[in-house]
Amino acid sequence: MNNSLLKISIIAIATHLLLIFFGPYIVMNQLDRNIADAIANPFEGCEDTYDGIVGNLDQVCISRRSAARMPNYDFIYTMCRYDLSNGDLYVSMPVPEDERYWVVHVHNNNTNVAFKINNLEIESDRYELLVTNKENINSSLKTIRTTDKGTVFWRLLVNTAEEIDILDNQRRTTVCEYR
Repeated sequence: MNNSLLKISIIAIATHLLLIFFGPYIVMNQLDRNIADAIANPFEGCEDTYDGIVGNLDQVCISRRSAARMPNYDFIYTMCRYDLSNGDLYVSMPVPEDERYWVVHVHNNNTNVAFKINNLEIESDRYELLVTNKENINSSLKTIRTTDKGTVFWRLLVNTAEEIDILDNQRRTTVCEYR
């Protein structure tokens, strides 16, 4: 009995540790595969979801993907999946004019949040940041030091269905480019 309990405990602990250390990377690698599939095989009506590395995700296109079961229809999402081997990532995004909720997260490749800011902390109509893996970057922009790969992800609250087109046009002015 004690021998079996010891074996089960060792297997359980080993499985737990493997999931803790490798699980986030599995999730992010699956995200990369999902994005590549969405770009290569877009659903009808979802052809303009990705422009370079910028993904303008709407609820209909998200819900058609097997990896996203239940998108929140109160938000529209934008994301940039980056690889800093291509250079530092410059990001410029519109900030809503009104007091609507808007939040940006920079996620490391292990899914940890390296940076977060919302619209109540910003006074301009655009927010710019630089994502890098280098130390001591001399930049006038907000600089986030992070892992080589990751995701800049933001969401914008939608108050009514009538404003989705206006908000979509605004968010499509987002710039994510390597420098």
